[in-house]
Amino acid sequence: MRTIHKFQLDISTDSQILELAEGSRLLHAEYVMPIRAINLWFEVTADMTACTAPHKYRIFATGDGIPDQGEYVATAIDQYLPESYHIYELID
Repeated sequence: MRTIHKFQLDISTDSQILELAEGSRLLHAEYVMPIRAINLWFEVTADMTACTAPHKYRIFATGDGIPDQGEYVATAIDQYLPESYHIYELID
């Protein structure tokens, strides 16, 4: 059985870690203006005892340099300012 969980990334140039179970799948990313953050919704296993692993994410602005180990995940757009946030998973 699966379920959907919401995770949050702060708007930052720092890497951020999310603990995700194996096989988790990103469904949607959205910029949340009142809290200036990005919410990510993942489909995950409903087994609360499932092992998790750290996944490292980083947000890049349009025009930023992206490291070779970055894999594109999603883009979230600020509807009120000309800002786009491109989310990459950094694979070690």
